[in-house]
Amino acid sequence: MLVKKLIFLLSVILFSLLTLYGVLIWNNNRDVAPVGKAEIRRSLNAGIDWLQAHRQTILKDANPVLWRMLQESARVSHDARLQSLFKAYEAIYLERRRLGMWRPLFYDNAWSPPRYEEIRNFPYYNKHFLYALNCDRDLEQYPEISEQNDPDFCDRHLLRPACVTHQLMGIRMLQRKKCGDPKKLQQTVAVLQDRIVRQLFYDPRVVDVYLQRVLMLIESGAASRVKPVWLRRVIEAQSEAGGWSNFQPLLPLSGQQSLGFTQRGVGIRKRRDTFHATVQGVLTMSLLSESN
Repeated sequence: MLVKKLIFLLSVILFSLLTLYGVLIWNNNRDVAPVGKAEIRRSLNAGIDWLQAHRQTILKDANPVLWRMLQESARVSHDARLQSLFKAYEAIYLERRRLGMWRPLFYDNAWSPPRYEEIRNFPYYNKHFLYALNCDRDLEQYPEISEQNDPDFCDRHLLRPACVTHQLMGIRMLQRKKCGDPKKLQQTVAVLQDRIVRQLFYDPRVVDVYLQRVLMLIESGAASRVKPVWLRRVIEAQSEAGGWSNFQPLLPLSGQQSLGFTQRGVGIRKRRDTFHATVQGVLTMSLLSESN
């Protein structure tokens, strides 16, 4: 009898979870009206306001990829606030050569290939970025780097939520540096875009990686594949202060804590806007605000 009750209880729990997931999937893919340019620009301005308000804090974050996103946002939007922010970063980190190996990320004619020993302990995707930015055949000899050119690379790393978007960033760098077979690179981009569309369909958590997926579809030329509801949810996730977070609150608890979605599942914490998420939101809105 106890076993039957346990089986029944587990069945009810499983059914409830599947039903909840079905509701989340429906909500994440329902038909909504397209987001208008005016709303996109309001979101962009709010995001820039957040960056400006946190200027001193974000300038302590040297992350070159985030600042490359801000640089591109400034170029696309022609916003003086973003241009000023990037100039400040440039003076601190680039003109003083504190990030010498990353100069090719910011300047088209720069070339600064690092030795593998210098980047041995870098995150896997940063190694690929630096190889791509310099079209470095020496770095390409290392399997952990060259295997990231394989469109099936992330199938071997299913526990890395941002694996596909990071890989697409690297492939896009190869394209910009004209490194490799253009046709093969474009085929890889198309495969990764397909994977990101599937991820956005089945993963309803509006956290950092959700923004990154939407951004990389737009940046890589697949803006038409971004469902209006995905963009709507990105805008709705923006705080009143203009920032975005890596946490999606669902159920308020005590002391400003909430139960909600995190990058890797579910957790309890306070929602905090981050530079990492916000600059991705700003670049997304910059690209969309200037598109036809």
